[in-house]
Amino acid sequence: MTTDGGARQLAMKFAQVSRTMLDQPSVERTLQGVVQLAARTVHGAMWAGVTVVTRDKRLTTRAYSDELVLKVDQAQSRLHEGPCLSAGELSHLAVFRIDDMATERRWPRFAEAAARLGIGSMIACSLPSEHGGASALNLHAAAPAAFDEAAVEMASIYAAHSSAALNQASLIASLRTAMISRQVIGEATGILMERHRVNSRRAFGMLTQASQRLNVKLRHVAEYVVRTGLDPNEVRREDLPPQ
Repeated sequence: MTTDGGARQLAMKFAQVSRTMLDQPSVERTLQGVVQLAARTVHGAMWAGVTVVTRDKRLTTRAYSDELVLKVDQAQSRLHEGPCLSAGELSHLAVFRIDDMATERRWPRFAEAAARLGIGSMIACSLPSEHGGASALNLHAAAPAAFDEAAVEMASIYAAHSSAALNQASLIASLRTAMISRQVIGEATGILMERHRVNSRRAFGMLTQASQRLNVKLRHVAEYVVRTGLDPNEVRREDLPPQ
């Protein structure tokens, strides 16, 4: 049982973890912060990674503390089984623990592959997202039975803080993108109004028509018009960045 002093220390520790995560300037830096802090926060963890689960049950590793984590994710993706896949499919916070890869029966093929890579035990925590998508935080250790009940509880709390930080970072990134898109579309509209002597509605219509013709986002057409000054009707699909 946690003492009052221990509870205060734990609260202070996670307050610092939250501040560190929330201070990151981008989603990518937040992800890297999550994996770097994990081993220092959850007792027993040696390596950590954050992975996204696609609809066809493949994994994309977005951040990892060691190349070994990437190899473990690749094994789960190749075998279509593993705790990360199970955790990443959930929309609520959940924790899956493997105490010993040598005796694991839920995901036997993955456990065998992970053991060959030098992983003895691991924890996979779901990271619920407010913006859709499925992802998980994975903690690895070389020795079997590296994670006790206290470590599992700590991992669950850490995953909740990580999920909140990533959701906020994603929201900020979305707002920033929306602001940039609005600005560049406004600039392109102004260029077309001046060049073609049309009103704002007609200029915006020229952009949207090109966007529909090329099947690309309106922002990409606007960016090209601002950069080159070309009429949207002259823009070719190969002129724009890959979508």
